[in-house]
This record gives sequence, C-alpha cells and structure tokens, in this order.
Amino acid sequence: MLRYYIGIDGGGTKTDAVLFSSDGQLINRVIGAGTNPNSIDHGQLIGYFKNIFLELIDIKYANIKITGCFAGLSGSDHPSLTKKLFNCINKSCPVPIEHLIVGNDAMNALWSGTDGEPGLVVIAGTGSIAYGVRKNGDHFRIGGWGYLFGDEGSGYDIGRETIRRVMMSYDGREQKTQLTSMLKEYFKVEQINDIIPIIYRTSKNVIAGLVPHVEKCALNGDELANKILSNAAQSLILLINCGINRLLSEDTRIVLTGGVWKSLIIRETVCRSIPHPLIFPVCAPVYGSIAKCFIEWEEKSTKKFFENIKVRLM
Repeated sequence: MLRYYIGIDGGGTKTDAVLFSSDGQLINRVIGAGTNPNSIDHGQLIGYFKNIFLELIDIKYANIKITGCFAGLSGSDHPSLTKKLFNCINKSCPVPIEHLIVGNDAMNALWSGTDGEPGLVVIAGTGSIAYGVRKNGDHFRIGGWGYLFGDEGSGYDIGRETIRRVMMSYDGREQKTQLTSMLKEYFKVEQINDIIPIIYRTSKNVIAGLVPHVEKCALNGDELANKILSNAAQSLILLINCGINRLLSEDTRIVLTGGVWKSLIIRETVCRSIPHPLIFPVCAPVYGSIAKCFIEWEEKSTKKFFENIKVRLM
C-alpha cells in the first residue's frame, strides 16, 4: 500500500516543503514564507502553513492520509515553541497527519548529508553552530550563541574581523592591506572611515557577504586576509573536534554546510586537520527531513530510494 509523507525545512526567510510517497515519487514541492515563531505571531504562522499546505496538497490528493511528517524548523529549540509549531502544523494541514515530529532545522542539515543517520553537522553561514545526534537518539548543540558573543568562524565573524582589522590599519595599528580598497569598493565609499555609519545600519548578511572578497585578497597574497581566514578555520576546527568528542562514537559522520564552506582556504585547512571523512551535501536541507521520514516510518531504507529523491530535488 502506498504511503504519503511530508518533509519540511523552515527558516526565517523561507520554508521548503515536499510531499512524497513511499515508492520514492516526489509528488510536489512548495517554497513559501519563513516560519520562525520568534519573528511572526501565531496567526501569521498558521496562515503561512495553510498557504504552503494548500499549494502542496492539491485536489487530486485531497483524500489521502499523511503517514508521517518531519518538520525541521528554526526557532524550535524551546519546548513551548516546539509545541506551538506542532499545533500550527496539525491545525493548518487539510489532511490528517498520523505521525508528526517537529525538530530543529539543524537536524535537516545533518540528515541531508547522512541520509537520516546520526552524526555531527557544523553549519557556518551568517552564523555558526554545531549540532549532533548520537546513535541512541540523544542530541546536543555547541555554539550558535549569536553575533554579539558567539558564532565564531561564521561569515559575520569573518566580515566583522575584516572591518576591525582594516580600521586598525587606517589608524596605523595594523599592517597595510588589500582589504582596505576591497572594503571601499564593497561599500561604495571614497574614504575608508566613511563605512562606519553604513556598517551600523546594515544587515548581518551584508557583513557576512564579505567572505568571498576576503578570500580573493588572500589568494592574491594578502597576509592579513590569510590570517583572518586561518583564524576562522581554527574556530571551526575547534567546533568540530568538540562535537566529535561529544558524539562518543568511532564511526563519525561529519557534515559541513553553509556559505563559509565555499571558501577553498577554509575547506582545505579544515580537511587537513580533521582525521575523519567530511561530507559536503549537494541537496537542499529539506532532503534531510525526507530521509528522516523514510528511516523513521518505513520498514526498510534503500540506497536507490535516496538517490532517486536526490536527483528529483536537484
């Protein structure tokens, strides 16, 4: 008998939902508004999920039952928020859901690289965090404490350090660097000190967006740019090693996701330092929720099923 599942990956800016069947058919995929409960109220949250489900489950599938749904959602760390999201999904879905699990969106990032199996994920995007799941099902997080006093090795951390070092160079407290002209071009100013009022009203994503420009300077031989990226790599290595120690397993799957890992300098530094295979997922994080559904509620998992889903998601 054919069974139907829903995998969801939700963040602050978008929510990716997939309806699929037990034979590996990807029936529909919808990308809707962000569903982080910390940034929108309860009514908006229900409305956003209703819109997603109405588009995801068209009239042809109006009478089906969903065997299982895994929703990896940002902002679901606290039990009260997990319960809120659980109720919103149940209330919003037009067809019954037999089994529903709501978890952190970092789980999706992990499972997108391990096909739903335990392991460690280190996400280095605008922010940074490590998230691990042990073989007994226990899970933990390391870092991710925000841009003010955490997120080491993240895009924002690299961007902030770049600006700090360039301003020190302007003062004469740091060596001259190609990063100065790069920053002037990036922020479209004539004098480097003109970036200060711009920085204090810009978003974290803009600061994090400096990473590929810093790498370009580093690859062009800039000593300071190399030092900044090297320090970021060391922070990420520390995050990975701490996670490995807490996994308590010799069979360690390590998944690395997020825009910072596009940096060749950081990737090569980390790969040389970690004595375990490193996985860089090629699929969107929603694949992780699909893999989790299949492992959780199907009697057997097959490599063919996972490969088929991956191809359809690309």
